[in-house]
Amino acid sequence: MMQCVATQTHLAADAAGAPIDPALDRVLERDCGPVTLMLHGFRYCPLHQPSTNDPTVRDPHRLIYAQRPETDCTRMVSWPQLLQRSGPTLGIGWPAMYQGRGTLAVMRGFPAVYQRAGLVAQQVAKLADRIAELDPTRRIDIIGHSLGARVALSALTHMKAAEPGQVLLWGAAERANVAQQMIAQAPTTTSITNVRARTNARYDAMFEWAAPGRGPAMGSARPIEGVRTLTLDDPITEHALAQRGHALGPAPRGKCHWSFYTRAGTGPLYSELLDRPGIWTAERIAALAQPQQRQSSGWMTTLSSYLPVNRMRGA
Repeated sequence: MMQCVATQTHLAADAAGAPIDPALDRVLERDCGPVTLMLHGFRYCPLHQPSTNDPTVRDPHRLIYAQRPETDCTRMVSWPQLLQRSGPTLGIGWPAMYQGRGTLAVMRGFPAVYQRAGLVAQQVAKLADRIAELDPTRRIDIIGHSLGARVALSALTHMKAAEPGQVLLWGAAERANVAQQMIAQAPTTTSITNVRARTNARYDAMFEWAAPGRGPAMGSARPIEGVRTLTLDDPITEHALAQRGHALGPAPRGKCHWSFYTRAGTGPLYSELLDRPGIWTAERIAALAQPQQRQSSGWMTTLSSYLPVNRMRGA
């Protein structure tokens, strides 16, 4: 796994500012297969040094990007281990922190980090373009969680040479109307998958309250046309996935912003979504959520179709 650090103004191979090209040359020469760019969300920062005032480790390269995260926290799951990609994985760290104490103070600082994400996206686009220049036939995929999804979508609008194959969004912290504008500017060959969850509803609501602009989050809005939308903890969808060989572990109870990658069984599912887009089309994913009628009782619908949808439109 290759480290990358992106700020609003520059791109480097590590927090010390090492040039990106030599490291990129080595990883592309060493590893075959598609390149996967990984983008974390809010409150991580590769430049953060633990101190007496803030002893928490916030460097994603020591946590979710590491083969073995430096903590026992259950939500710190290794993304490279989860995804098991056949090609190079690049963990892009960016300054997604806000210095504040308490949930309310942090959320008041969220707009600044949201705006910063849009600037960081320009550096991510440069990285993708550089990969495309060095190896024009190499497929590039992008994965973004939370605010990392905003970085991923915004980066698509700045790319000049790169045309990513797959963009996989987990619990996207972006408004649907803004995302739709970005997607309209993305390469036409790029396929986007929006993975959402009912347990993320509280975080969607917090995002809608704190982020600039108006409109529902991608997690609570109706699916965007042309975007593959998968509701990970919809009971009907869970059953349909299990029938197709992708049984997921139990969904968390209550609110959870991290089940997109902490839940058992998600890794193989994401590999399928990334590597077999011709099978997992938007239409087929949408069909997973359609209740199956019992042959002996055509009027009966599965009980799960009556469960609350937690503000989701079109779930």
